[in-house]
Amino acid sequence: MTFFIDPDASHDSTNNRQKSSNDCLNLIKEFEGYAKELADGSAKAYLDPVGIWTIGWGATRNLDEGRSIREGDIISRETAERWLLEEVEQTANVVEELCTVTITQSMFDALVSFGYNTGTGGGGLRTSTLLKKLNEKDYEGAALQFGRWVNGEVNGQKVALPGLVRRRKAEEILFRRDGLSGAINSTSTDAQDSTAPVEVRQYQPAPTPLPLTRLLEAGMSGDDCFVINCALAGLGFLRVGPQPSHFTSVTTDAVKLFQRRDDIQINGKVGPTTKQALELALQKARDPVAPASPDLVFCKLTRTRQPAYQGLEWCKLDFVDPQGKILDSLKVVSGAPSAQLFKLPEDSDAGSREPIPQGRYGIGDIDWAGGSNNYNAAHPMTGNGLGPVWVPLTGKQADDRSAFGLHGDWNWIAEGHSPGSAGCVCPSTLDDLKELVGLLRKYNPRELVVYWGL
Repeated sequence: MTFFIDPDASHDSTNNRQKSSNDCLNLIKEFEGYAKELADGSAKAYLDPVGIWTIGWGATRNLDEGRSIREGDIISRETAERWLLEEVEQTANVVEELCTVTITQSMFDALVSFGYNTGTGGGGLRTSTLLKKLNEKDYEGAALQFGRWVNGEVNGQKVALPGLVRRRKAEEILFRRDGLSGAINSTSTDAQDSTAPVEVRQYQPAPTPLPLTRLLEAGMSGDDCFVINCALAGLGFLRVGPQPSHFTSVTTDAVKLFQRRDDIQINGKVGPTTKQALELALQKARDPVAPASPDLVFCKLTRTRQPAYQGLEWCKLDFVDPQGKILDSLKVVSGAPSAQLFKLPEDSDAGSREPIPQGRYGIGDIDWAGGSNNYNAAHPMTGNGLGPVWVPLTGKQADDRSAFGLHGDWNWIAEGHSPGSAGCVCPSTLDDLKELVGLLRKYNPRELVVYWGL
């Protein structure tokens, strides 16, 4: 079956059914995890925290045989991917059926993740107070219900499971991200300070310290309101995109959620305490992994959050001088489709096919398969994935993954299949691969800083 996940669109133009986005799929994969992976990439059945046999990314049923997962079951990674996509699509169809009110894409994604985990029948989403409040247009009440679904039965006792607590928080943040009214760019002027013009501008990372000189609350307008919206977007409480110079109801909702997360007074206003907490959160999120040598050009790899091809996200490889000036840049990919979960080394497991973890890496010499500048040869590898150029990357932090490197996305370039990589950093065309070689020769960088904003 073919399942298309559009990261931006909320409806399929062919049948007008609402579809889950990559935000939903990535959240599910992050919390379900690809557990009990064997050496060949297949997965073995295991007992989940409440004693249910599970396999792959949280599958509890063998979709090919129409039965529950049993002890001893083993499936390939491809089967696990297919089952996940089928179950996500089935869950999305039920969520759309159950929701009788208009909801944003982020609300829909959060509900699909919730339904995938709890079930969509009786005892799950269908009979939940969350759904009841949502269909009564009590969006705030619905959002607050996520935190009530954190218990599991362990040894006959209902206890809060840490994994469910974290998952429900992530789902609530996603549910609120586009605003509970669905109007992220609302410019209502029902307020205390409507003298400044309201405009919508392109997102910019918020500066720290935040340039605030007054208490900000609902209805106010000005550059400081734009900065707060950008700060909240940068922390994941609003969608990264154009932001208004207005403190909207959406801003208020996002501030309240941030305040609740940081255990400070929940009033939806940005005063000194919330300002300081936002600054600390931004500084923590942006803490870069500094290059080891202050005298040499180094490479820096970051996210763009822009779609590339075959479900991948573009990453940006910068060549940076010692003063921090970007000398040249190249678009690349890292990780495989449906596995682009950007993580720290301690959270990224061998065989996951996820992007190279955040951290510092030494850059080795160019290794040619068929001699210098020979782009017609390829390094021997199962699946012909490396191509003519291999540049090893050596981790400078503890990591159970290995064999990272720079190389072309050769399966995709040469044969048009199997896009992406298992953690390596890859240009996606032959011309870009040649440009990478030219930049490595020109600047001779010896260190790569991978910074995913974690």
